[in-house]
Amino acid sequence: MSRRTPAYRKLEGQHHPLAKRVRRMVRWGELADGGLVLLETARLIEDALASGVSISALLLRSNAKARFGDLLAKLPAETVLYEVASAVFKTFVTTETSQGILALAEQPSWREEDVFLSRSPSRLPALILVLAGLQDPGNLGAILRAAEGFGATGALLASGTVSPYNAKALRATAGAIFRLPILRGLSADEIVALLRRRRVQLFTTVVAGGLPPVRADFTAPLAVVFGSEAVGVLPEFRTVGERLTIPLAARAESLNVAAAAAVILYEIARQRRAVDSG
Repeated sequence: MSRRTPAYRKLEGQHHPLAKRVRRMVRWGELADGGLVLLETARLIEDALASGVSISALLLRSNAKARFGDLLAKLPAETVLYEVASAVFKTFVTTETSQGILALAEQPSWREEDVFLSRSPSRLPALILVLAGLQDPGNLGAILRAAEGFGATGALLASGTVSPYNAKALRATAGAIFRLPILRGLSADEIVALLRRRRVQLFTTVVAGGLPPVRADFTAPLAVVFGSEAVGVLPEFRTVGERLTIPLAARAESLNVAAAAAVILYEIARQRRAVDSG
């Protein structure tokens, strides 16, 4: 049931408990107590609602309330609305061009089997991204967006990888965070054991010495490991599975990890479409 006439609670003090909670989320780029996610744009809030994610609170800057009538009409009646003084709202945001809207949403909840389940009409084999040690939230978000776009079934985030709920990562996912199953906080050994148990072939990306993606067979259930921007894949992944290297022009040393992920995901999707249409 949607609300008819918005009723706002006032949030005018810097020391309000909710203000402190939001600032902690912005500062640490992580979930709040209770597993709540901070959403900083109307688009992300719309994506969350469309994905069935519960929005517990919506915060609007005082001078921005009139812009979001259509979005307000989509909120369930139990969502608490806050009108936030402009001076307080400025302490919440991570960009200089804030839209004047924030939301606290439930963290998406996924089970192990969700990561391996194909949602395509043709039921293509599992395609898992393993992200191990990535530190740039923009790269992480871009990879998750590309993963959804090219038909990945899920992602496994190793311990030490930046949070996908970091504000920059969230924006870069373009809503994929609510639709792509993700398990996080796993050790490298746990990930390898899980993939073996699920009989998923493992590929590891390396800068040199690996098989070009066009020569690999990506038609079976598989997982691809992408390592940190600075040091590459973790040692635990280097000795397992097939190594992949994207051929580059002689003067190019390497690709940005998000660009490399997009190239390999495209080749996987191309091979699978060819098999599916053949």
